[in-house]
Amino acid sequence: MTLEGKLCVVTGAAAGIGRAIALRFAAAGARLVLADRDTGGLARIAAETAAEQVFADVADDDAPARILAPAIARGGPDVLVNNAGVTTVRPLLDTTDEDWDATLAICLRSAFRLSREAVRAMRPRGRGAIVNMASVNAMQGQPCVAAYAAAKGGIHAMTRQMAVECGPFGIRVNALSPGLIVTEAFAAKLQPEDVRLTEEAYPLGRLGRPEDVADAALFLASDAAAFITGVDLPVDGGLTAQMAAAVVSPRIRAWTGRTPLRFA
Repeated sequence: MTLEGKLCVVTGAAAGIGRAIALRFAAAGARLVLADRDTGGLARIAAETAAEQVFADVADDDAPARILAPAIARGGPDVLVNNAGVTTVRPLLDTTDEDWDATLAICLRSAFRLSREAVRAMRPRGRGAIVNMASVNAMQGQPCVAAYAAAKGGIHAMTRQMAVECGPFGIRVNALSPGLIVTEAFAAKLQPEDVRLTEEAYPLGRLGRPEDVADAALFLASDAAAFITGVDLPVDGGLTAQMAAAVVSPRIRAWTGRTPLRFA
């Protein structure tokens, strides 16, 4: 899988999954334009990858034009990765209108607006790839993430719609749905017992790493996925494939040689 010479725009690139994607794309030969509102983190990853950096909040009205301008000026973009996002963790009854609007603005509205501008630039050249960041939360219910799950569900639907509409112009649109990905910031909040019990939900027996998502993003952005569009690819270690009973039932666990769960 290579992106040699391709001009790629990645949002939310300063840390976590976005940083891993930037590093993986750079190693694959991409020319990069990276965007984030974290100036320090953005400067560090831009220096590591020889990328052009755009300080921007993707929710701002002028963000699409500012983020894509450097790529358009150089004849691109060839690839857009809509990675920027925010997770609002709050019970439904405590989720305010402001929480809802801000979450959808950053996770969903920004991806739509950036994709629209990217397609305008890609269409005359008859090629391009867009990778949207969705989530397993759009497929499985979980308390306290109503706004986030709704935004990621919108990403699923928008990805399919854009794939159908943009396919005739040679533009592929796909999405990734990560499971629990342990970034540096998130790792500091995890307790060993939380990790142990959460890993039980994953058939591969571990939580995800940013590099797992970056590898999948590289695949979808590259010509190795030239005949793939409109898909949502779970990067979740089998989480969404496994029934809850397979996690908690001693009888089912015995079938796969797993011991009964222990709770502290």
